[in-house]
Amino acid sequence: MTDFLEMARLTSPEMAAAIPDIEVALQPIGATEQHGPNLALGTDFVAADRIARRVAAELGRRALLLPVLPFGLSPHHMGFPGTITLDAETVIRLCFDVARSIDRQGIKAIVFVNGHNGNSAVLQVAATKIRYELGLRAAVAFYFAQASDRVRAHGRTQRFGHACEVETSVLMHLDADYVRTDALSKGEMKETGLAHGFNNDPFALQVPVPFDRQTANGAFGDARLASVEAGRDIVDTAVARTVAFIESLKTASI
Repeated sequence: MTDFLEMARLTSPEMAAAIPDIEVALQPIGATEQHGPNLALGTDFVAADRIARRVAAELGRRALLLPVLPFGLSPHHMGFPGTITLDAETVIRLCFDVARSIDRQGIKAIVFVNGHNGNSAVLQVAATKIRYELGLRAAVAFYFAQASDRVRAHGRTQRFGHACEVETSVLMHLDADYVRTDALSKGEMKETGLAHGFNNDPFALQVPVPFDRQTANGAFGDARLASVEAGRDIVDTAVARTVAFIESLKTASI
């Protein structure tokens, strides 16, 4: 048994008894998509689930961990085998319906623990709809954002961000079974000729670019530079800051 509330392991009567003490639901959401030769297809939903579990463990029985959602918005990865994508509207609707269901059971806050940057924009839309149409407090956590200073410290190449030294480090720490240590490779980047079009540029525009136009092997950065220690630093920072946010929700005037 865990020391926090995991919805999938509860019976309905156990859930009913727990609800009065629950302050927040944690919904891990990721993707099933290619991560080059370095990482398994489940990388993003595994990262979301494992990080959400660590947040829940810090909060104890005040948090309810929901079952992980393993699919997300991944059309930009469809040029490589092993990717499943939902429509943006499907992701938003799915998240909204989850929130509506927990609202009907008396839980008034939800945090989406995201493991896939491609979900970020649609999760913000979903959180906005949840807040203003349902009245729940809603937020989106993404470890690349909550630990952005540590990500930058451990991102040692110009273009990290996917199946790279950062993401590989995180999976080495969270669940090394999803890392192919015998195949760690540098991203085989392609020249696109696009100015100010990528998120490593501080002046970048927001523009969708298929991954197979950017990298020949599906990876960015250089996974050979990854380490368990870097992953631990990033995850610990993200978890601590996410917990601090949730702790503040109860009394925040928002």
